[in-house]
Amino acid sequence: METHAYNEAYLPYAMENLAVMMDCGINQCGFPAQLFHRMFLTSSIATQIEKGNPRYLAGLSGAELACQIIELTTGESPAAIDGKYIISAEYWAGWVLAYYQWKSGKSFRFINDNGLNIEKIIALYHPLHEADLDKFVAVADRIIEEAVSSSVSPLKKARENCGLTQEELARISGISLRMIRAYEQKSQDISKASFATVSRLESVLHAKLGEC
Repeated sequence: METHAYNEAYLPYAMENLAVMMDCGINQCGFPAQLFHRMFLTSSIATQIEKGNPRYLAGLSGAELACQIIELTTGESPAAIDGKYIISAEYWAGWVLAYYQWKSGKSFRFINDNGLNIEKIIALYHPLHEADLDKFVAVADRIIEEAVSSSVSPLKKARENCGLTQEELARISGISLRMIRAYEQKSQDISKASFATVSRLESVLHAKLGEC
């Protein structure tokens, strides 16, 4: 059974808002697509949407979200955004990205950092914009799976260099097997782990995980 961060009733609002946000930020405000998306990722707004905060799912318009992103990341208030938009490739990219994040449960940053950045989503507009949403989900899953499988996590590399299994590393370090698997599969970001967790792992593996 699939679980999601927020109720499906909010999903159409989230999709519409991210669609308008992307179109306004890129086409009205003139930010390059990948730059504006990075601004979205580094703002608190991406996290609030992932958590299902109703204010960001439905309480603010897409144009208002774009304004907040610009203010939060640049410290400057943008010129007035009138909220008008066109059904552009950028609009579609925000629309399907919101759906995929909700459907998959993956964070926006994880999606971006594992092969599916906003420019790649925009490039999928022509083959997929008239297709069923599940077709996009299947394509997105394949892209991310290929990216994740082609890159070895620092933790896995260090563990294998020491000749340890995941179970052995969990027993020796005191870090749960579930978390070790999550760090190796990159569903959890080890760079955001606590100092104590990283220190335990580095002590066992005799390696700086950020340098492996």
